[in-house]
Amino acid sequence: MHVQLKLRLACPVDVATDALRDPRVMVAVTKPLVVYRSEAPDGFPSRWTEEAHPVSARILGLLPLGSTHVDLDWHERDGAWIQRDTGRGTSGQFARMRINHRMAVTPDGANGTLLRDRLEFHAGPLGVALWPGLWLTWQWRALRMKALAPTWRGAPTHPKHA
Repeated sequence: MHVQLKLRLACPVDVATDALRDPRVMVAVTKPLVVYRSEAPDGFPSRWTEEAHPVSARILGLLPLGSTHVDLDWHERDGAWIQRDTGRGTSGQFARMRINHRMAVTPDGANGTLLRDRLEFHAGPLGVALWPGLWLTWQWRALRMKALAPTWRGAPTHPKHA
């Protein structure tokens, strides 16, 4: 099963690309529906690297979703910059599903960015029950990304835990 977005962001493609490497953006675009917290002793890194990073999540900051690893890689293909997360869940609902999350950005006009954001997930029969919540979260992400994209350049100093 999958959920996906295709939206225009009001920021240049290099700003969107840079923002997707920032853990604060992952945290900001899902709050308050899903609240992520770093499980590393030093908190979130200032930038995502290709080293897996442990995180936990809660629905509305209250109901545990479990723990997982953000495990990213990047590449370019046909003029698109692509970020892929293949992190694996270690507890809770995250441990019950396999994911493949890809975000691709391309220029859209002089100062805009086209973002394609697709989450494929496999959770057996549980997938049908999870899909509505994931769809709602992806719609929220779209609203938050559109609202935040113009502010991404020059964002405030990075917090240890979000």
